[in-house]
Amino acid sequence: MATDTALIEKREELKRRLEKVEYKTLIDVILDGTSRIIQKVTHNPDPISPWYSSVMLSSIIMLLAFATLFLMGDVPVFMRQMAIFPRGAAPLLVSLGYFSFLIMVAGNLYVRRVFKTCRESVLGVAESMETLKDFEIWLTGVCNRKAHLIASIVGGVLINGYVLYIYSITFGFGLIPPISIAIAFLLYYMVASAFLYLLLYMAVLSARVGRYQLKLYTTDPGGSEVIGHLTSLFNNLLYIAAIFVASVTLFLAFIGFLTIEIMVLLILLWWIPLTTMFVFYHNSLSSIVRRAKAKTLNEIQAKIEKLHTSESLGEKGTMETINRLMDYYDRIKSTRSSRIDLGAVLNLINSLLLPLLALVLGNIDKILALIK
Repeated sequence: MATDTALIEKREELKRRLEKVEYKTLIDVILDGTSRIIQKVTHNPDPISPWYSSVMLSSIIMLLAFATLFLMGDVPVFMRQMAIFPRGAAPLLVSLGYFSFLIMVAGNLYVRRVFKTCRESVLGVAESMETLKDFEIWLTGVCNRKAHLIASIVGGVLINGYVLYIYSITFGFGLIPPISIAIAFLLYYMVASAFLYLLLYMAVLSARVGRYQLKLYTTDPGGSEVIGHLTSLFNNLLYIAAIFVASVTLFLAFIGFLTIEIMVLLILLWWIPLTTMFVFYHNSLSSIVRRAKAKTLNEIQAKIEKLHTSESLGEKGTMETINRLMDYYDRIKSTRSSRIDLGAVLNLINSLLLPLLALVLGNIDKILALIK
């Protein structure tokens, strides 16, 4: 009884903390701070939308980059470098900067949706203290603002250094971007790294959720509502990330910067994590379903064994009960344990096809040349 009481109290504590938004990511803090600043400037009492806040942040970074470009006298160098790219590359570059912030906000809102879904659907069916503690550890990790900031800075520096190196060997070492533009790119790569941090923690959750002990629908565990909610959550994240990769791929292909080295970077940072997460979460959800089925089947089997060893074995009523239990056993056993079916595979293919289609469209001229 004490254990049940502790479990209920822990469950309600986590629900309460999630409902009161006590868990906040680094992006939450940044967007909330931006919202408060905008509210003070505009004298608006209502909170500002995170989408609008992200656009304002991106605009400020862009304006500072151009201001620094003028102050440092790097405008002629920048114009000569932009001349090597196709016409229209500059506005696309600006659009990509805004899009990077928007995808970061989308990823953060997605994490908030994960919090809400877990509060409303997952925590209520958690059957062990270990499950609740493990989820709390994940919550603490994804909301560790210090670690998130460090990961964003380190990731931004590494990606920026790698891209600048590839840029220099592709277009010539004499065409290295001015320091002002390099710093602006660094900030945008930090934004992408901030989104990668959230993606990494979702991959971690997709792997850890397989250990969770959840109360599922007895007759058909795979058809439980909570399994459907978790499947939908992870599938949606695949599409969010795929849209971002497809957009970046198209832009790089348009400006002629989709080199082998850049493709390797995209594969390492996006395609492999997306595929890995797909395998992780389907395997995890299948593990939960298999455990629930095994528990139910063992209980039915125990009842059959008890009847089989009873003195009433052979009586009509007892035999009918055994037959019904055996039919029930077979019915539950035949329900699917894995969430991987044709629809799931098609979801993965669709999400991966977005960046692949972008890659094909960006290199259509080369493909046509090979065909000819």
